[in-house]
Amino acid sequence: MRHLISAAAVLALALGIGGCDKLRQKQAPGAETPKELAAEKAERIRKACASGATYDRLKEVVFDEAARIRNGDPRNLDPIAAGAVVRMERPLVKSRDDSLNITVCTGHFVLDLPPGAENAFDGKRRAEADVEYSAQAAADGSGLVYQIDGAEPIVYRLATFGLAPGAASRVARAAPPPPAPPTPQVASAEPVPARPQPQAAPVRAAPTPPPAPARAAAPPPPPPRPREAVASGPARPAFNCRYARTRTERLVCSSPALAGEDRAMSSVYYGAIAAADPGTKARIRASRDSFLRRREQCGGDEGCVARAYRQRIAEIRSIAGE
Repeated sequence: MRHLISAAAVLALALGIGGCDKLRQKQAPGAETPKELAAEKAERIRKACASGATYDRLKEVVFDEAARIRNGDPRNLDPIAAGAVVRMERPLVKSRDDSLNITVCTGHFVLDLPPGAENAFDGKRRAEADVEYSAQAAADGSGLVYQIDGAEPIVYRLATFGLAPGAASRVARAAPPPPAPPTPQVASAEPVPARPQPQAAPVRAAPTPPPAPARAAAPPPPPPRPREAVASGPARPAFNCRYARTRTERLVCSSPALAGEDRAMSSVYYGAIAAADPGTKARIRASRDSFLRRREQCGGDEGCVARAYRQRIAEIRSIAGE
């Protein structure tokens, strides 16, 4: 009997331990802890603002914008882009929107130029600006799409590089005016004692005239309009809508669906550029002009523009051998 009880107790204990193991496996079948998940998310956000891949992507965005401004002509820009290096000083996460999967960052953008390019930048081998940039997931989940705001002075200097004087002046005239410098604030100083004046004979004061009626004060000027933040909502394409020039670009900026198509295409484009060898990269860029022409021929037809984006995605993947 004692042996039977012992065997039963051992069996019950074994079943209990097995049940606990099964329960433990159901609760956490190799899953990461909340602390580990939070650390991984924080690292993803950090890399969206500060990583080599982010800086390479921002460089592509700046040079592509310069090529777009000069009507898709990348000549003389590709050699500079190949030799230029982007650094970001003091990169910081400004905000994060989990519902839209957007991370907004700030930093000091530095473009180190290759030899020979300093002729377009007043003899300097670097161009720099304080920027705000954002990373947003593409609509098709293919990666992150970046926008940058504040780099316009660099973009327009690149856009005029190597152009004939007449063409360069036209591009320069299209550049947005630089922001007005802040009014210097003069610190108040201690009053300077007046130098003593010689005494003069007393003069009888004339009667004081009645005060003139007070004139109504002019209304204060409206406050300056704050700079629009990049990627503040889902209806943003990959390019900066403040500088949309063509009818189709304005249409894309006004349509959330087309903006999503543009972000998806840009994600595929930049991903292919990043992974391509120099020859494939040149072919992908060279095919961009025909896509822009096809898109502009659509006019105000949203369906046509959407098809142009999908055809462009297929074209990029075909050239890249995907």
